[in-house]
Order: sequence, then structure tokens, then C-alpha cells
Amino acid sequence: MAVKQEVKPEPVDVQLSKGRQKPAKPVEVSEKDKQAALKSISDFRKASAWELHRWPLTKFVVDDRTKIHLPKGYVARNGEDVKTMWAGTDVNQFVHNHYMGLVSTEKLLPSEANYVSEGNILARRHEFMGPDPRVAGYSYDNFGELHINWWDKFLQEQWMDEEKWRFEVMQDDDGRWVAKNLHH
Repeated sequence: MAVKQEVKPEPVDVQLSKGRQKPAKPVEVSEKDKQAALKSISDFRKASAWELHRWPLTKFVVDDRTKIHLPKGYVARNGEDVKTMWAGTDVNQFVHNHYMGLVSTEKLLPSEANYVSEGNILARRHEFMGPDPRVAGYSYDNFGELHINWWDKFLQEQWMDEEKWRFEVMQDDDGRWVAKNLHH
């Protein structure tokens, strides 16, 4: 019985792509397209903002130790707490746990409105943040500290610390629309 030997072909080097190429010339952008992208991204941010009094469904874990600014009331009228977070901390859980904490109602000023209960019985911190406070995201400042981007669905307002926040859109290298925060 004769055995026939087969010759295997030599391996062939695979050509790897050179990655994404930048467009040769800038693409003309119409104001209408820019406004449509701004509305789309804004609507997405508002829809994905999580209610402060409910457990967050997503995680946002910090890689390094940082500080977070936690306003004491709507538009930080009554100041803010600054707390340290360690590497590996889930920011969403940290914020939720902070605002579910109880507040002593005996030392409250008349200007500190509780949007949930007039009696201030077992008042929680989130009750002073607005009628329907939601966390729309976070922004880092120049010192690497986190600030919360708030969205109040009832008031239809977005704010961060003591000011309103907004953003513009721009195109990245691939021509996709991305948000560019405008704050501080």
C-alpha cells in the first residue's frame, strides 16, 4: 500500500489594516446637522439620567483617588460637601448612598426647601435637590475632581454646582458627533 505525501502550503502573512485614516479634507457641516446632533445627544443624556432616589443601574468606577463635589441643595444654594473617593469606587453608588442619607431637620434654614415633604419627617438629602433630581453624568474639573451634572425632569433644567451646564457638539476624527462640555 503506497502512501501519498501531501505538501502543506507555506503560511501567508496577513496584511493588517493601517487603522482609521483621517479624512483628506474637512467635511462641510451644516448648522441643521449640528442642531440635529445636539438635540439627539441632549435627548439621550436626559433619557439616560438616573433618578437620585432609585438605585443606579449602571456603574462608573474611578481609577484613581479623587474628590467629588456633592451639593447640599438645588443649584448648590446651601453649599456643598466635598468627599474623597478611592480607586475602584463606583461613583453612582457613592452618590446614591450619600443622598439617601438622613438630614437633621432641626438646623435647617427657611431657605432650604424640602421638595418632597413639608413635615421634614426623616428627611433625606435627595429631597432638597429639586422636585425630580436625576444624575445625567459627571465632569472633571482642572484639578481632577468630579462634579455632578444634574437634570431635573420636572423643572426641565440642567445644572452643576452653582450654574447651569450646557454642551456643544463637534465631530471627531471619524466624522461622528460627540459632546463637548462647556462649564466652569
